[in-house]
Amino acid sequence: MTKTNDVRKYSLRMPKGWKPPFPSYTSEFDSDKTEIAMALFGLQFNIADRKKAVKAILDLKILVQNTQGCDYIDLAECIQDNTGKSQVVLTSYWLDGDKLSSLFVNKTFTQLWEQYADSSQPFGLYREVFNIPLSRYEIVHSHQDHLVGASHIRDSVSEEIDTHAYWGSMRDRIPDSSINRFDAEGAIEVVSQEKNRIVVAANHNLAIIRSDQNMNDSKGEERDEYYQDVYPTLVKGMQFLRDEGEEVNCYDCRFMSFLDDNGNSTDHTFGYAYFKSLEDLEGWSEHHPTHKAIFNSFKQYIPKHIATIGSRFGHEVSILPKENQFAEYINCAPNTGLLNRLNR
Repeated sequence: MTKTNDVRKYSLRMPKGWKPPFPSYTSEFDSDKTEIAMALFGLQFNIADRKKAVKAILDLKILVQNTQGCDYIDLAECIQDNTGKSQVVLTSYWLDGDKLSSLFVNKTFTQLWEQYADSSQPFGLYREVFNIPLSRYEIVHSHQDHLVGASHIRDSVSEEIDTHAYWGSMRDRIPDSSINRFDAEGAIEVVSQEKNRIVVAANHNLAIIRSDQNMNDSKGEERDEYYQDVYPTLVKGMQFLRDEGEEVNCYDCRFMSFLDDNGNSTDHTFGYAYFKSLEDLEGWSEHHPTHKAIFNSFKQYIPKHIATIGSRFGHEVSILPKENQFAEYINCAPNTGLLNRLNR
């Protein structure tokens, strides 16, 4: 991770003498890397059109994957978003944001994008694009071998860290939190709009969290207890953010499963959510009963199975300057993604 600022304006929230109840690790990036670009490409559809949408997203994946400069791609599916529709989503990571920008003017890409944008297609189309300063970013894993999202392009992995498993540790892991409170400024605003297409930018200091649960290698009692005791609380929390997120300033939440190369669902899930600010994300995490239930279930589950655990958990959090983001929605249902809290 990017080095924390030497001059600290705001204190750590770590309790004095803190000893974490289980180990965690962070992905590290060399000092010459200051930013990661992340672009999500999504198709929104009625479930009857899933086959067509999956074929389209796999074609898009091949195109993006063959573009020089894309460092990592994954595919995922949301069975039901906040509009009642389904989504398949391609998430791409780029260590060179200029190469991502060049994708958007690549003739092959623009032709395919406009083909998908035609209103005769059985799906809506969107892209959500972010340049993430590493000084405004944190990523944590339950195990050193756990690779998901941006950890696939890391330079190294840390030894055990102590800044985790207490309230406020998420903020403590973000380097610039030592000098910046990341207060929200402004609102989601329309950049441009024409017919079936709308481009928006969210408020300054938008907070994004991508939190994953990989059960592909879990077995026996460990697996059974997860699906009996942990998973139901996780689903309940994700549904709250999806359906009632306005209560905690969550703009949108998609609970998704990763897909394999053939478009089949795996046993690896993640929640992807936009909050107006880091303070709002923290408020839900620390105080709302839906997340407290998630936190407490994991806190009991992981130490119990830590010696032989096959499951893997982690998350990445980004705090976005307004100028580092945009999102385009074409033929999508009203309230999709960041449109859900437009001008609110």
